Amino acid sequence: MNKKIPALVLILFFRQLATLISAGVPIIQALDILRHGQSNKILRYLLMIIKQDLEAGNALSACLSKFPRYFDVLTCHLIQIGEQSGTMVIMLNRIASHKEKLLSMQNKLKQVLFYPAIVMLVAMTVTIIMLTMVVPRFAELFQTMHHTLPAFTLTIIHLSEWVCHYYWLMLFPVTAIVPLIYYFHHSALLRNKIERLILQLPYVGPIYTKIILSRFCRTLATTFSAGVPISDCLHSIAYATGSHFYAQIVLKLRVQITKGQQLHQAMQKHPVFPHLLIEMVKVGEESGTLEKMLEKMATIYESDLEHGMAMCGHLLEPLIMVILGVLIGGLVIAMYLPIFKLGTAI
Repeated sequence: MNKKIPALVLILFFRQLATLISAGVPIIQALDILRHGQSNKILRYLLMIIKQDLEAGNALSACLSKFPRYFDVLTCHLIQIGEQSGTMVIMLNRIASHKEKLLSMQNKLKQVLFYPAIVMLVAMTVTIIMLTMVVPRFAELFQTMHHTLPAFTLTIIHLSEWVCHYYWLMLFPVTAIVPLIYYFHHSALLRNKIERLILQLPYVGPIYTKIILSRFCRTLATTFSAGVPISDCLHSIAYATGSHFYAQIVLKLRVQITKGQQLHQAMQKHPVFPHLLIEMVKVGEESGTLEKMLEKMATIYESDLEHGMAMCGHLLEPLIMVILGVLIGGLVIAMYLPIFKLGTAI
């Protein structure tokens, strides 16, 4: 099973399971009810396997952990806590709420990037069509005119000839993407280097950092509020940040905490954590309100992200118009410039 289950489907599943269990329905019967009413084929199949494992005497957390592609470590850990403490309904609702907040942030990012991506894709497609189909026709026309062409027009014609003859060089980066993505997912060294590079980029780096830190704060608050020791929390959420580079740092925090240090003291040794976050964690540890402080920081980062993405969207719109004007308008002007000159000469 290589296909993914949509996040919204999983959120609805956890909500419905919590509702049925809170109504007094046994968990095996609840899974059976949800399986028959499930439209997603993958989840329906998984629920059948999980139900069989539960009937064999296994715990729900152990059953879910067999499918790490669909149920992450954090989810399984929280369900295990719910099983041990008798707070399964609370944990299921907490998992659903956590996933809803992450999904909301992802959707906002996609909304900001969708419009520029589509416009640029259309612009590149139109440009390639003009260079391979329209410009060569004009070039044939210009050969019959026996007039010296403007430098701008000659440049576009040469570019068109290069694209028509060496189009395979343009396909090479596209074909190289697939093995590069595969290598990226299987090479920790490459992922660390790429993530370090992204973090150092202007504008992009701060946005990427806030995404990671908001996830870190939100997931840590979720697990800590469930009564999990801070060292176990860090072990569970290490890869929930979505960054392999930050995951290694979080695991280092866990090692330092097991040696007796407080969380804020361990964070001070890593410059990737902002001073404000460290101070808020320190206040939370000293006042016993670490969960609330982490939630506040997650909200702050998410608010900054929303503002930054809104500003980015407003800035991208005129930039895209300029790029479109340069690409499409430049090609049109280059083709008609000799005709205008000929008309002036006549």
